[in-house]
Amino acid sequence: MPVGILILAAGQSRRMGTDKRLLSWRETRLLERSIQLCRDSGLSYRIALSCRKEDDLIAQLCGPNCIRVEESDLGLGHTLAHAIGALPDSWGGVIVHLADMPLVKASTFQKIAHELQHHSIVIPSYQQQWGNPRGFSHSLWPELALLKGDQGAKDLIKKHSDLCRVLDLNDAGILVDIDTQEDYQAWQC
Repeated sequence: MPVGILILAAGQSRRMGTDKRLLSWRETRLLERSIQLCRDSGLSYRIALSCRKEDDLIAQLCGPNCIRVEESDLGLGHTLAHAIGALPDSWGGVIVHLADMPLVKASTFQKIAHELQHHSIVIPSYQQQWGNPRGFSHSLWPELALLKGDQGAKDLIKKHSDLCRVLDLNDAGILVDIDTQEDYQAWQC
């Protein structure tokens, strides 16, 4: 079964102080970079956006790949739980990617997708540090749909540690997210 990517892009960028999805990122913008990574990987993708008015234009540009999330301000767990229910049933797994991680390699998505054919949870690792994006087989979607608030899938991963495959990769980008102006300045070279 095919594996797809879910880009989580419904946050409010509070620590950044401005909408980081629209920040310039080399020759594009931060969110566009995440979309391009998905395209480069060859995998299908969906983008979770809020229902706030300021996301209307982005949603129009994303077209049918967009999932609008009511009350996304309740947090990452809420957004993920809502978006899981809107993913194609034909996907055998999902790779959850954070829109503020522009340095992940497209090949990382492909490697995680491959491992999801054999494992229920796939966590990328670089120099023994766990990173993102993370993959989840379709069998775990009902549990992901129960997430609440700002808590991601950490407890689910702990609960199913026997189902986890930690995938050692040569991709330091799995550890880099752009949360603050300092992060942005440090990595925008």
